[in-house]
Amino acid sequence: MLVFAFVHAAPGGPERSIGGRFATAEQLVAIREQYRLNDPLWTQYGQFVSSALGLDFGTSYSMREPVTDSISRAASTTVPLVLFGWLAALLIGTALGVVSARHAGGAFDRGVLGFTVVGASAPIFATAILLSYVFGVALGWLPTLGEGDGGMDRIRHLVLPGVTLAIAAMAAITKVTKVRVGQVLEADHITFATARGLPPRGVLVSEVLRNSGVQLVTQAGAVLVAMLSAVILVEEVFDLDGLGSLLIQAITARDIPLIQAITLFTCIFIVAVNLVVDLVCMAIDPRLRIGRGGVTR
Repeated sequence: MLVFAFVHAAPGGPERSIGGRFATAEQLVAIREQYRLNDPLWTQYGQFVSSALGLDFGTSYSMREPVTDSISRAASTTVPLVLFGWLAALLIGTALGVVSARHAGGAFDRGVLGFTVVGASAPIFATAILLSYVFGVALGWLPTLGEGDGGMDRIRHLVLPGVTLAIAAMAAITKVTKVRVGQVLEADHITFATARGLPPRGVLVSEVLRNSGVQLVTQAGAVLVAMLSAVILVEEVFDLDGLGSLLIQAITARDIPLIQAITLFTCIFIVAVNLVVDLVCMAIDPRLRIGRGGVTR
C-alpha cells in the first residue's frame, strides 16, 4: 500500500511513458482513460488486489506484455545468481568461521578477521567494479557484461556477479559463525566430551555445530533476504537483465503494475524465508517450540 501511494505521489504520471515523448495532450488523456488512471486511488488499489488474488497482475506499461512474463524472464537471471552467491557464502563462510574459532588468536584467525572487516565494509558496487577490472579486464579470465548465450557461457557470465554477492555475505556469516562456535567451544560440556575421548570431528558435528545451529540458520536467512537489495546494484554493474534492473526500469517508467507485482513477490519471499528459518530453528532446538503448558516434546 505504501509503495502504491508513493508511486502516485511522485511528480508526473505513467501516461507519459506509455505514450512516449511525442504524445499529444489528447493522447495522454485517452491513455489515462484507457488504463483507468483517473479513478480514485482506493479504486485503483482495490482493482489491483482483486486481480492479484486471481494471479492476474495486469500488463506492463513499459514492456507491453503481461507482468508475469516480464518477472519470469528476469527471475531466470536473478534466482540462479542469488542462489549461487548465497550457497557459496554459506559454505565458505561457515568453514572459515569454524576454523577461525578453533584457532583463535592465530595467524589464520587474524587473516579471517581482516577479510571480514574489508568484506563487510566495502560497498558492493565497489567490490563489483574491482572484480570486473581484475578478472575481466586485466586478466581476461571472465566476461564482465551481459548474461551470455546459454549453457557454459551463461555460467561464465554469472561467476563474477555471484562472487560479488558472496563476498559481502560471506563476511557476515564468517563473523557470526566464529563468535558462536567460539562460545560453544568454551562451554563445559565440550570440555567433558573431549575429556571422554570423543573424536574431534564427532565433537564438532554433534556438539559444536548442533548447539550453534539456531544462530547460523538465522544468519543464513538474514543474508538471503539482504541479497535482494544487493542484487540490484550487482545487476546494474554487470548489465544483467534481472529483477533488480527490471525494478529500476519500472520505477523510471512509472510502470505501476510491474512495480506492484515485484513488491508483492518480494514481500512473499521475505515472509517465506523467515517462516522457513523459524521452522528449521524449532527443529534444531526443541526448546523453541512453546505450547500452552510450556515446552512441547
